[in-house]
Amino acid sequence: MAGGSRQRVSVAGRELVVTNLDKPFWPEDGLTKGDLIAYYVSVAQYLLPYLRGRPVVLTRYPHGYGDKWFYQKDAPEGLPDWIPTWPDQAEDGRVIRYMRIEEPAALAYVANLGAIELHPWLSSCNAPDQPDWAVIDLDPAEGATFQDVLVVARLVGQILGELGLTGYPKLSGATGIHIFCRAEPGTTYAETATFCELIGRLLLRAYPEKVTLERAVAKRAGKVYVDYLQNRRGQTITSVYGVRPLPGAPVSAPVTWAEVAGEPPRFTIRTLPDRLAAVGDLFAPMVNAPQDLRGAIERLKRIV
Repeated sequence: MAGGSRQRVSVAGRELVVTNLDKPFWPEDGLTKGDLIAYYVSVAQYLLPYLRGRPVVLTRYPHGYGDKWFYQKDAPEGLPDWIPTWPDQAEDGRVIRYMRIEEPAALAYVANLGAIELHPWLSSCNAPDQPDWAVIDLDPAEGATFQDVLVVARLVGQILGELGLTGYPKLSGATGIHIFCRAEPGTTYAETATFCELIGRLLLRAYPEKVTLERAVAKRAGKVYVDYLQNRRGQTITSVYGVRPLPGAPVSAPVTWAEVAGEPPRFTIRTLPDRLAAVGDLFAPMVNAPQDLRGAIERLKRIV
């Protein structure tokens, strides 16, 4: 996708206008807005299953990574009528019209807005109070290393194995790791948050030198923060295969537990398509494999 400042393109049978495709978005890496759009369209078949039917929040960088940015929850003015929205009443009474990204052309549309990051809810529009995923978010504080994160992630894998559960790890694309567990229909946010908090407390007991549940950032130094509070209604997390606004245009990509046991590979918008061609979607088995987190919560309560 290269060319002038404004052109009409066809994406999976849908025509739309894109602009400023040559605008540098990662100048030091020679990557443009056109490259961002092309990436999202190229991985659409892998990415869309984790966006469809969910409210999506955008992080927009109109002038590229490193420049001014803003979150966008409400659908922008001029949204094409073929991109559906979902209304939700905020705590202050406002109704927010979240976008629903359902097709490849919608990915192209939001990328054209400068949306580098895509943040889906953990629940769907059909059941907004019932999350599909519990997410154990491992975030290194200042002074902690990615090696520390890997050690903690391995402990999470061991705990899940003891509980008879399967977790699906993905690199955040920044410095952390997200471990997803598919929840049974009807599971509440209170239950997914409790599940992740109890795992965090077990990690803290096992490895207090490097694990923290401290909410105060100043008290986390040198440790890996287990952010179970991500499991709340309206909270979002960087999408599987989503791009991050960091040097090199890294991507939040699934990895195997075998890779977590060593030094997992990192991926960018340039390298992820080859990874997908080689291994496919490592998260695909999770989609149709819900797990009983309630039973795991009762077991964890007896331990913790």
